Amino acid sequence: MDAHRALVEPGSAREHVESLMSRLPAAEACAVVEHLFGVLPLLDGFFAPGPAIAELASGLKLGSLGLFTPTPEPGWAAAAVAAEPAGEGLLLRGAIRIPGPASGSIVLARLADGEHRLAWIDHDAPGVERRGSRTGGPARDGSPCWLALEGAAAGPDLVSRPVTPAPGSDLFRHLESYAGVWALAASIAARDGVRALRRAARLNGHQGTAFSASQTVAMDIAGVEIEMELTLAAAQQHLASGEEGSLAVAAAAARTLAAVAARTAELRDLVGLEIDGPLADGSAATLSAFLGGPLMIESELARALGIRDLPVRETGG
Repeated sequence: MDAHRALVEPGSAREHVESLMSRLPAAEACAVVEHLFGVLPLLDGFFAPGPAIAELASGLKLGSLGLFTPTPEPGWAAAAVAAEPAGEGLLLRGAIRIPGPASGSIVLARLADGEHRLAWIDHDAPGVERRGSRTGGPARDGSPCWLALEGAAAGPDLVSRPVTPAPGSDLFRHLESYAGVWALAASIAARDGVRALRRAARLNGHQGTAFSASQTVAMDIAGVEIEMELTLAAAQQHLASGEEGSLAVAAAAARTLAAVAARTAELRDLVGLEIDGPLADGSAATLSAFLGGPLMIESELARALGIRDLPVRETGG
């Protein structure tokens, strides 16, 4: 894990993320960020050293985190899949959502006695089916997808020591740290999305007048641009300082990303701008799926702050 430790030295995470985002499409860059700053720290911190873990850490396989699956219950822990002992390993059943293509995923497994473990699952292993939705259908390349686990086996060398997903635990702190790095990647994608809007407004027009001269269009872009600049500055400063608050920054980044994506769709569909950039093809959904989206991140932030969820009222009809 020496390569990973070198990446997470002070200042290096920001530089590495900025480099990846400048060289790769946003979704591909975020997949690499997740592997380096999400998957590898969990392998290093919770799994026993051995040939299988060394292979995963070598870079020959791109891993993802199957830990941010939307569920009716709040919290990342609600996405745990059911597990039962099989020799010294586990058999897993359930469904997880991942952002896109990868060789395998780390999932949170819950045993009958309530104990939690992390487990690595190869996507091409028996008992693993890739789906386009929770209930079925083909998965689209490059889009978030579901993995249905029906008796998928995780060998003893690919099962972690017991973990606790509650706020304040070692596992939670690892995921919180990754959230801060993802926040920078998401903020950079939002910045590039705003730049694409500015470019489209200059290059698209009507009867010789560019849409950049439209006060309505200019104000719409300026609104998300201000939000983006504040979020990007916060994400950069957060990584540079190493202070707490990763989930708050990640929640802001997720909201900003969603706002820029919404403005992109609005100006494309209602105004007719021809827009390129990282958010013009629906990639915002993929980028948000790396941490489960704004609502899931905000739910985790609330739990970390000790704020209980408000009761949901059902309306009759």
